Amino acid sequence: MKSVIIGAGSYGEVYASYLRDAQIDIVGFLDDDPLLTGKKVMGYPVLGPVSEMPNLREKYDVEAIYCPIGNNPIRVKFLKWAEELGYEVPSFIHRTVNIAPDVTISHRGVYILQGTQIMPWVVIDNFVMISSGSNIIHHSHLKEGTFVSNGVNFGARVVAEPLTYVGMGATVTTGVKRLGEDCLIGAGAVVIKDVPDHTVVAGVPAKVLKIKGQ
Repeated sequence: MKSVIIGAGSYGEVYASYLRDAQIDIVGFLDDDPLLTGKKVMGYPVLGPVSEMPNLREKYDVEAIYCPIGNNPIRVKFLKWAEELGYEVPSFIHRTVNIAPDVTISHRGVYILQGTQIMPWVVIDNFVMISSGSNIIHHSHLKEGTFVSNGVNFGARVVAEPLTYVGMGATVTTGVKRLGEDCLIGAGAVVIKDVPDHTVVAGVPAKVLKIKGQ
């Protein structure tokens, strides 16, 4: 399936490497940086801004869109738009990911990188990204658009509401029930209690630093 990657920055390069290794046919990138249009990244052309997405099928016979952007609202927005345009938005799960029995993972735009461990009864919804070396413990639920960075330990029976962002090396302990919608957990934080919606938390133990937009 001919595919395009949205985002030609460093994370786009990372995913281009993984997708190429998985023998996925990459046509090129889309990126809103006008300085990149017409240039090549990892040997693949930058075809233009994201607004070119409706034209990809006619121009390049593209069938699938990948969007490995760490900004949760933007990633979800672009992948939903791609679906509305009739493109596939495949998931990509690296071959080294250890997925236990009885795990439910969406086939829509889920990206999971190498060395991650996922225990039984975990549910992973659409457009979730999990970076390398994380541990997702049993009976947890990562809702739409959640991002889990490198080396995160994610406890049992935790619900990450839509657009949750968990920073590098953070720990969410078993006993936490809910990470609020669109919350941000800072790198290295240790979360020992529920996180409210739209808040930024950090520290050991994690405390609310601010409410987004205020």
